Amino acid sequence: MTYEAKIAIAWNELPFYASCIIRAAIEKLGEPVYIIGSKPTVPIEGMEQALGQPIHWIDIDSPCSWSDLKVTVPKIFIHSGWSYPAFNNLGQEVRQQGGQVVSMIDNCWKNSPKQWVGAIVFRIVYRRWFDAVWVPGRSGEKLCRFLGMPSEKIYQRLYGAEPNIFSPGLPLSKREKKFLFVGQFIKRKGIDLLIQAFQKFHIQFPDWQLHIVGSGVLSDLITGSGIIKEKFKQSYDVAQVMKQSRFLILPSYEEHWGLVIHEATLSGCGIITTKEVGSIVDLVSDKNGITLKNHSIDTIYKAMLKAATFSDTKLEHIFYESCHLASKFSPEQSASMFVKIIKDLNK
Repeated sequence: MTYEAKIAIAWNELPFYASCIIRAAIEKLGEPVYIIGSKPTVPIEGMEQALGQPIHWIDIDSPCSWSDLKVTVPKIFIHSGWSYPAFNNLGQEVRQQGGQVVSMIDNCWKNSPKQWVGAIVFRIVYRRWFDAVWVPGRSGEKLCRFLGMPSEKIYQRLYGAEPNIFSPGLPLSKREKKFLFVGQFIKRKGIDLLIQAFQKFHIQFPDWQLHIVGSGVLSDLITGSGIIKEKFKQSYDVAQVMKQSRFLILPSYEEHWGLVIHEATLSGCGIITTKEVGSIVDLVSDKNGITLKNHSIDTIYKAMLKAATFSDTKLEHIFYESCHLASKFSPEQSASMFVKIIKDLNK
């Protein structure tokens, strides 16, 4: 690269939605920004074209310096978390040069013993590493206040799915009778419980389908009548599936934010998920979703029964509530917050 920038942003497994946010932020800011990332597990086509500039691809588990990247040390460095050696090394160099560092934190408030211990460690060790934090929504803000960050140093609107890609489809009553799951086929996502619950549900409602999109070690469990299984798709393809589905189901045991919830609400889908998903505080209410009280086959099965018997009027209300809540987040709003963070730090 031949240009110099005063700002840099680094993202682990740089995802497509992040490229949309960063591109909008750079355009709104009106000055150059270094972009650093580790490559995502699922390759994304056209990432650098979407950003309009090259990306510094690095191994986040290996030490890294700004000289390794062949660029000058920026004044402000925003990066995703403190558990990656490369990002931490880059951040230390910025601080040594008198610059400022912002941590992007997508974890949510859980009130768990681990978080209580983590709060002590953060206050003793990590608090001095960061001048501000950037979180997705209200649950993340609550967590960071608990960790000891002042409210004025906590910024929301970190994430936002692309509304030009994920947009409302037909009214729910006009869509196929279809539940949708998008994510990894792993235990943490509750995919095994979901499959068994649907197999039980499908006996009573054979005209319904469960569309599964993703990959993972539990792939062999995903079988049965009415179940459609596909490998991970590009965002545009996932958006088309969401437009055809009535409800997204995400029965996770733990989910820091759950961007797929925003993608689904942008698409007008109803939501069936657990209280452990961070984004439900902002994107799911009793008007557009069903919150699972525990992790069991029977709980998911009963939620499916309830969803399958909603009237057309109820489905219409769900559709509009999802679209309304989803409008609170977008790459454009994330970009505006990015600019606000930079301006506040420059004061």
